[in-house]
Amino acid sequence: SQIYTACQNGRVDQALSLGFLLCWIAGDLTNFVGCYLTNQLPIQIVTAIFYVNMDIIMISQFVYYKLKNQMTKRKVFQ
Repeated sequence: SQIYTACQNGRVDQALSLGFLLCWIAGDLTNFVGCYLTNQLPIQIVTAIFYVNMDIIMISQFVYYKLKNQMTKRKVFQ
């Protein structure tokens, strides 16, 4: 629901920091690698993949809205 709300208001870049998102995806990636290397249950691997995909979506939103909001600010000041 946070991803949907962020799309509606377009303020992801003000709500989260890129450093936080990168730390978050690093944790989820290491979780996935750990699940894979230790032959965990398939549901654990699928869950880890799901979390990594959600992280990628959030980082993509962050970058998209950061660039979009910067372009909007430039147009206002020109």
